Amino acid sequence: MIKFFRKIRQKLLSENKFSKYLIYAIGEIILVVIGILIALQINQNAENKKTDKTRHDYYIQLLEDLNNDRQFVNETIAHFQSDQDAYNEYLKTYENTELSPKQVYEHLMSLSIYSTTLSFNSNTIESLRSSGEIILFPLSIRNKLINLLRFQDNILKNVQLNDTGKNNMVQELGIYRGASTLDSRLEKQPKLKSYLEFDENIPQIILGLDAVVKWKNYSENSSMTQLKLILKEIEAVINLIELEIK
Repeated sequence: MIKFFRKIRQKLLSENKFSKYLIYAIGEIILVVIGILIALQINQNAENKKTDKTRHDYYIQLLEDLNNDRQFVNETIAHFQSDQDAYNEYLKTYENTELSPKQVYEHLMSLSIYSTTLSFNSNTIESLRSSGEIILFPLSIRNKLINLLRFQDNILKNVQLNDTGKNNMVQELGIYRGASTLDSRLEKQPKLKSYLEFDENIPQIILGLDAVVKWKNYSENSSMTQLKLILKEIEAVINLIELEIK
């Protein structure tokens, strides 16, 4: 092909047909430019396909993470609500004007003082943000992902702070109560129970447990409010991603 064009140029020059040569040269330049543009377009199409595949793979990964988080959040909210209901039942016992210390103690011992560990599948979002590849997504999805990550960080910090305060109270309570299983172990050990003066510690245990479950109730109530906001953000991101995939 190159030899063919070269022969044409040489023939036009040898015949002194400068005007035709000039037209030919311009045409050849146009052909070269068109060829370059076509090559660039092909390369751009290839890059676009590569970018689309990368973005699609991230969408699938994000949907998996978000669906897992949605399930976890719903289960955690249900668990917290169960704890709230149990605590409210405990509060109702005070409507009984003949409530005995033993009844209060037994009801408090039936309540859970342990907190649910919160964790989210944020590795994909963190990776996208740190690598800069989050720019592959539309602005609406980028903003939602960043907002979701901020909500998650906030609730984890709040839970950690609340758990620290509650756990400190539980540790102090251990001086009077021992391990949570000590009470059941002492049922068949009357002499040991008397020696430990366990019954004499009941007032301190009641006061300590009441403060702990109140603290836990407040913490979980606050966490439920935040988790419901996170759930809305998760739902919004999932809907946006599913629309993009379609």
